[in-house]
Amino acid sequence: MTSNILIVEDEHIVALDLKMSLEDLGHHVVATVAFGEEVLENACRHRPDLVLMDIKLAGAMRGTEAAKLVHHHLQLPVIFLSAFCDSAILEQARHCLPYGYLIKPYDRKELDASIQMALCRHQADQKIKKSEQRLQMAMEAAQLGLWELDTTRNTLISSGIVSELLSNPPEIICDGLEKLRQLFHPSEHQRLLKLLEKDRPINVVMRLLDGIPPRWVELFARKFNSQNEELVVGVMRDITSQQQSQHQLRQAYAVFQTTAEGILILDQEFKVLSANPAFSTITGYSSNEVLGLHPEQFLYPSYTNSPQPARLSEIKSSHWSGEVVCLCRDLSSFPAWQHICKVKSPQPGMHNSHYVLTFSNISALRRAEDNLAKLAFHDHLTGLGNRAKLEKTLKIEVERAARNKTMLGVMYLDLDGFKLVNDTLGHHVGDRLLQVVAQRIGNLTRAGDTAIRVGGDEFVIITPDASHPSFYHRVAEKLLRSINEDIELDNSNVAVSCSIGIACFPEDATTYDELLKCADLAMFAAKDSGRNRYSFFNIAMANRTQERVFIEKELKQALLSGVGLDIYYQPIIDLKQHTFYGVEALIRWFHPEHGQISTEKFIQVAEQSNLIVEVGAWVIERVCQDIRQLTEINAELKISLNLSVRQLEDELLLQRIDQAVRLHSVNPACLQYEITETALQDLEGKVDLLTALRERNSTIAIDDFGTGFSSLSRLKNLPINCVKIDRSFVMTIPHQSNDVEITKAVCALCQALQLKVVAEGVETVQQQQFLQQLQCDYAQGYLFAKPMPLSALSGWSLLFESQRQTLQ
Repeated sequence: MTSNILIVEDEHIVALDLKMSLEDLGHHVVATVAFGEEVLENACRHRPDLVLMDIKLAGAMRGTEAAKLVHHHLQLPVIFLSAFCDSAILEQARHCLPYGYLIKPYDRKELDASIQMALCRHQADQKIKKSEQRLQMAMEAAQLGLWELDTTRNTLISSGIVSELLSNPPEIICDGLEKLRQLFHPSEHQRLLKLLEKDRPINVVMRLLDGIPPRWVELFARKFNSQNEELVVGVMRDITSQQQSQHQLRQAYAVFQTTAEGILILDQEFKVLSANPAFSTITGYSSNEVLGLHPEQFLYPSYTNSPQPARLSEIKSSHWSGEVVCLCRDLSSFPAWQHICKVKSPQPGMHNSHYVLTFSNISALRRAEDNLAKLAFHDHLTGLGNRAKLEKTLKIEVERAARNKTMLGVMYLDLDGFKLVNDTLGHHVGDRLLQVVAQRIGNLTRAGDTAIRVGGDEFVIITPDASHPSFYHRVAEKLLRSINEDIELDNSNVAVSCSIGIACFPEDATTYDELLKCADLAMFAAKDSGRNRYSFFNIAMANRTQERVFIEKELKQALLSGVGLDIYYQPIIDLKQHTFYGVEALIRWFHPEHGQISTEKFIQVAEQSNLIVEVGAWVIERVCQDIRQLTEINAELKISLNLSVRQLEDELLLQRIDQAVRLHSVNPACLQYEITETALQDLEGKVDLLTALRERNSTIAIDDFGTGFSSLSRLKNLPINCVKIDRSFVMTIPHQSNDVEITKAVCALCQALQLKVVAEGVETVQQQQFLQQLQCDYAQGYLFAKPMPLSALSGWSLLFESQRQTLQ
């Protein structure tokens, strides 16, 4: 038998002679190693059939140590070939489990015979080992535990579940019968003893001692007798789940009878076997009426009108969920959420034994979502579309115009003199004015046009499929004339005009945001030209971008130097306790030459240039610096920081926050991070980030709630603590009924979801009292305080506290 052999010998002459002898005997020497430290590496590389190992080697490692490594890692047979054979060395060699031990000088025939016997023995050992492994795997696959009771010696050997129940006993434990008996419930002890006394095979189910709920096992065993011993050998299997099945079936039946969802049990051919009471309540059919029928015969309308994706028999997966339209017995229909599950048959050769079809009426949910969608895409004051509608519609129209090679126009309108009406006649008159203007805009738009109120007194009209740019001239002139007509409000004639900017696709821009930007620039050009006119975008208007470039450049310098930037804090009041609850951190920029730069203006530039990430990082760092002074004013103060969408997309956001928190020894629990509701639609994949902030004991708030789109399902699944009602709703309460109802709905929704509510823009005592009636938690606004520098906050806090105590 030819074999590959690794020689481990530090004497070169001996190693060479040994190699020649082995090759003469027909073996192949894969390598010769002199150092014990090199043995394992060479064995791994060459994978020899056998290792011939000297014990005393060059280097620190002895041959016996190297043999242990080879045996442990590769299970290769090792034959020691040494000139030493004293008892100490033999004892060391014995612990290495060698396959032979030869004394130098060796006899070639004896060497060859030892190698052949070692290889044969190794092959036999490997077969035994594989057989034992297969047996062990079979036992594990069957989840069986082995136990062997020697009744003569009263010892017990166990493995698997039996060993686990015995708390990992040694290989053999004494007092075996008692240990085995103690595994079971006292009510089983006598039965076990009687079974062990009998000679016939044992197959019983017994209750274990431990387990809540109770655990059950099945025992298989047989007694074996010989001249010197009596053994009981058996296996044990946990069948607790099977014992629980009957109990679970009873529970399932109770659920089947009492659940509010309609349930149909179907056979292999999808014919009804049974129906629960809720099915009859929802559809009006009795269970007897539908027995033996296919659901498609009575439950669904025609497939052309139903969102059902496929016939029941065509569903390939093991389960399917989705929305469908279902019919009642009176042929009325309702939207339903349906789930169908295939139940596998326990019989071999049969794929499914039956099907379970469940459905629930989601009419109320759809109505709520329709109302929310209307709020999400429509301006609550004018009924026109809102910003969300603008973005969605304009993106679609740009893609369609590019695909069809047609013209698309965007008209950006801004009212002239609207601020004067608001300031002189009041916001309620201003709101009525906006409604009349919106109605006039709507009257002049075509069926395919989309009218949007962007915000304040700004409107956008999306006009696709124009045949020629002259079309926009005619529309703009009609708009100017219509809006210029006097409007009678509160017995007063109010006259306003508008400035209109017009941009066309593809002449002026080819993307959604650039097209809107061009129309906006054209509108400002119309205002600069004297107002009450319209202007088409041209390249000269791009000069307006110079301001943006200037702001971007100077803002970068301010961030680098830290000069001119500051944080103002606006107090937040606890309406229930009338206490100083927290502050919102607001960035301010005071340019050394141009004075205070509008926050809205430079934040918009920061968003567009991606500087917002650096601005946000500066705010986080500065607020963390200020927290020590803030907590000296009020130890339990909650500090709110605004996070933009761009910041949430920053992979380093958590790192920046953690670094600032550690550097300034900030308790994260005092921090609250605010994200705008309109940013929720851009949060795909960012929920984990918000969750990570929550896990740092900070809180999350949705800012400007009501101005964007939030479905109920999405809101409840976000890791948020607080909702801030946008000031546009608060400023008109309790006089504007729409805003009143929206505010009530938001407060009720948050109370149901156990979220805190903050009302922004509170300016009157009436607003405060109305919010308190709605159980609103907190408020901020000019009624309490304007944003102020940190140096002024302490004095305000003392004044507020003294006023509060005086009122009490």
